[in-house]
Amino acid sequence: MKLKPILLVIVSGVAVALLSAVYSQDMTLGLGASITGYGLPLLWLKKVSIVVPGNPTTYSLYGSGLYLLADIAFWTIIAAIIYIVYKQVKK
Repeated sequence: MKLKPILLVIVSGVAVALLSAVYSQDMTLGLGASITGYGLPLLWLKKVSIVVPGNPTTYSLYGSGLYLLADIAFWTIIAAIIYIVYKQVKK
């Protein structure tokens, strides 16, 4: 692969990983807070809304961002496979 396709694959992986935050899953345990996880296939962003009025909603990354990096790696690999298959079919 040349440099331009590699950059395209990496940027595609990062973009899809960040867009995966559209997927959400309720993780509330009934402890007085509403917890929602975002990301696909791994939940890498957590939103905590405290039920008590006056407390702010907080966002945090799971695992100090390691799940986000794993998501980026996953989607970059998927983008690379799609690119390789596309190049093979195009021949």
